[in-house]
Amino acid sequence: MAIITMGGLSGGGARALGPLVAEKISADYVDRLILADIARHVGATVEALHQREERPPTRGERFTRVLQRILERSAVTGAGGDPYFGPGISTYLTEEYEDLPQPTITRGHELEDEKYFEAVTTVMKDVAARGSVVFVGRGGHIILKDFPGVLRVGVVARIEDRIQTIMARERLTAEEAQKTIEARDLARNIYFKSHFGLASPDDPELYHLTINTSDVSLEYAAELVVASAHALQDDRLQPKVGVPA
Repeated sequence: MAIITMGGLSGGGARALGPLVAEKISADYVDRLILADIARHVGATVEALHQREERPPTRGERFTRVLQRILERSAVTGAGGDPYFGPGISTYLTEEYEDLPQPTITRGHELEDEKYFEAVTTVMKDVAARGSVVFVGRGGHIILKDFPGVLRVGVVARIEDRIQTIMARERLTAEEAQKTIEARDLARNIYFKSHFGLASPDDPELYHLTINTSDVSLEYAAELVVASAHALQDDRLQPKVGVPA
């Protein structure tokens, strides 16, 4: 079982690298867009699963069941209202950083924000405990830092390459892409400062390794991540005490 978290700035390449790695290790791939799609369809999907008990569920169906239970539990415990479409954990998980609740001067909003964060932590830990998975974003490299067997990977790129990525992915002009990146970077910094007390969420010390996708191809980067995941599982990744660096 391999559990991999990827973190990095918007347009840095994590969302392109993540699916490649997941495919190579036959793992689930989880980012905000995947969660958004599941959150929209999970009710009908789970109902359909109950009608197809004559065959074993696929990996994707098993993951959908897990998320279904988490969404329902989050709604019941106060992390939101309707578990599928209400302003609860599904909303929190599937928005960009700049759309997330930001710190305010009202205590009520602070309490609500804390419930959201508790819910996202629960989702990640529950999904990680059930099989091989690749997470992208949401501070997974911090949330799962002490979770057994988790490989933490940072993904970075030069600003000009990040701009090109956002332009292509979201059909924006260069100016619009740069403004989008600046807004998301600021919101992401607020998120990490508020919830983790980190002023620098991309500090290399937070990761096992950091890959620059401006200088390393996605295919080679994926091979490097997979090899590192296997090395972590075999206890070959960590430095040995007493061995010269």
